[in-house]
Amino acid sequence: MDVGKDPTLSAYKSLVLHEIKSILCVPMRARGKVVGVIYLDTRRAAQMFTDRERAFVESFASQAAVAIENARLFGNMTAENARLRKEVEGRHRFESLLGTSPAMTRMADLIGGILENDCNVLVLGESGTGKDLVARAIHYNGPRRDKKFVAIDCGALPEGLLEAELFGHVRGAFTGADRDRVGLIEEAHGGTLFLDEITNTSLSLQARLLRVLQEREVRRIGENTARKVDVRIVTATNADLKLLVAQKRFREDLYYRLNVLAIEVPPLRDRREDIPLLVTHFLRSQAAKDGRQSKRLGPGVLEALSRYEWPGNVRELRNLIERLAILSSGEVITLGDVPEGIVPRAMPASGGGNGNGHKTGEQLMIEEALRRYGGDKAKAARFIGWNRQKLYRRMRAFRIPSDYGQSL
Repeated sequence: MDVGKDPTLSAYKSLVLHEIKSILCVPMRARGKVVGVIYLDTRRAAQMFTDRERAFVESFASQAAVAIENARLFGNMTAENARLRKEVEGRHRFESLLGTSPAMTRMADLIGGILENDCNVLVLGESGTGKDLVARAIHYNGPRRDKKFVAIDCGALPEGLLEAELFGHVRGAFTGADRDRVGLIEEAHGGTLFLDEITNTSLSLQARLLRVLQEREVRRIGENTARKVDVRIVTATNADLKLLVAQKRFREDLYYRLNVLAIEVPPLRDRREDIPLLVTHFLRSQAAKDGRQSKRLGPGVLEALSRYEWPGNVRELRNLIERLAILSSGEVITLGDVPEGIVPRAMPASGGGNGNGHKTGEQLMIEEALRRYGGDKAKAARFIGWNRQKLYRRMRAFRIPSDYGQSL
């Protein structure tokens, strides 16, 4: 645009004062709206802007507008994602801890209050309540989330092997130690060590664990040099620790070191209102594994599940739902698919069980695995996800014959 030939522009004193000869002004449009403007001017009469320069600037403005608008939208999206993430974390801070019952809400609030505190935590609760999930929630929502979470079941290994797993060893420390090995305590350096079923440790091993807590150092088996470790200890048990301390079966000094803060996981019978949510989650998880549509519960099934006492807690419920999803015919799980004891039958279940005349979901799972593999304990344990020692213990607890499955 020629300033000298446009009376409107010539009226602007600033243009006359700065001797502006020509102006090129192009709007920047993106998605139907103006997001900016490109302004150019020149004082040289020999360099007056023409249609050629205007076409070039319009092309540039079009591309620049898209880039600017995309950057703005990305910034908004990032800010919105951060806002939503904070909102979701505020409502459901621990996605693995399913439940909205008052008992679960109180527990989640307690966990939330200790996340930034690096104290040792003792998780209490009956078998099958999900104590390991609480330990993981503490780790993955706390300041150590970027470091390792190392877990071990203290009841799954013999005493000597458990000590070697925890503390590591040097080559030649004992028969079979053909190389140096880092223990789980060292492996968890900077992160969290979860000791499940801590009451299954001996008094001598408890003494070594106490030294780790007091001195923040670990000595491998067969080694004289101590190594510094920085690790948060979370332990769990379904036993009465105070009683074990009174019976001199658990060290009192270690108990107080571990029990800086205790979290009790509620049994399923104390949060029955969470059963529908848990059932839906387990059905969907099994459907995802099988690559098919999730099955539904027929009339009366959810009511029966909600009335049952669940001695095996969430683990028993999960095992039952997975079993029903696999074995039931059709897309709807009916009352006829549910085992005796959960839905009363005319004929009571026989043998084993929980002492109340019916079998638990855990016992049914063990028996089914033994039948599937003709009584082969190693294969049955591997199928369930246990080791053989744990399978033998649970078989004795349910009074399942040692030859079960071999003649079926």
